[in-house]
Amino acid sequence: MGGSLYAAGKHKSMIAMLEEISMEFSFSQLKMAPLIIDAIYKGGSANDLSSEPLHVLFPKLGVNGGFRKVNRMDGSGKPAYVVLYTSMQELEWPDYLDEETGVFRYYGDNRQPGRNLLDTKPRGNALLEDTFQKLHSYQDLTDIPPFFIFKKGVEGRDAQFLGLAVPGNPRISPDKDLVAFGEL
Repeated sequence: MGGSLYAAGKHKSMIAMLEEISMEFSFSQLKMAPLIIDAIYKGGSANDLSSEPLHVLFPKLGVNGGFRKVNRMDGSGKPAYVVLYTSMQELEWPDYLDEETGVFRYYGDNRQPGRNLLDTKPRGNALLEDTFQKLHSYQDLTDIPPFFIFKKGVEGRDAQFLGLAVPGNPRISPDKDLVAFGEL
């Protein structure tokens, strides 16, 4: 006769197991580190961009900028995913994550007065505009990339994972979910 047995006091709850998982990953652990919300991914010890942790977590990712896009491997030039990095410290343009609703407010990658909002080398604002156009037209929805959101950590080049974001929100009308502040 076979069956499952329950050994009281000898099991760990899922919560207890998750609490044992380190919420901080050293630079040497990054290649195999899982993405865990609120976890800290430590930067390296070198005083240059090789210590940047996000390009280790995400191969082929750039090492600077707010929008860091990795294209699909099919040669289409379409984004496979985007890592959005914020310091969360801009006083005039305060990026913000509402932890209750999950809404993330991001002010884009062009904060220079008098400059066209879409005119940036990494073209992050243009990527956002294109993403929201696809969302609202209901065309090419499979071409909308996921956005992995990170913020600057407390020490050096450390980064903290805030979560996975998708564009749009059923509580925000399409004419208000992507709003330009400044010149277009």
